[in-house]
Amino acid sequence: MGANILQIEFDNGQTRFMRTHFIDNYVSSWSPSKGKGKRINFFVAPTWEWLGANARIESDGKVTLFEKDTYTPEELWYNSKSSIDQLSGIN
Repeated sequence: MGANILQIEFDNGQTRFMRTHFIDNYVSSWSPSKGKGKRINFFVAPTWEWLGANARIESDGKVTLFEKDTYTPEELWYNSKSSIDQLSGIN
């Protein structure tokens, strides 16, 4: 299982934080409206672990983690928060 929160440093020097796709789906599973189709994640408990720095940054700015989890530059910027404590709760 991969990381649950990404810490991203942008070219402008700003550091921002974002939930991974996995943990965002897991947290959304608890919402009556957003959880439809995501509750399968209840069978996989989230954990905190480090599996290495194998992130790949493509020439177009896309970031790929663990060979299959891809984030666009727009997603990383607009879905990230300036403080890690802003990631709690269901968005």
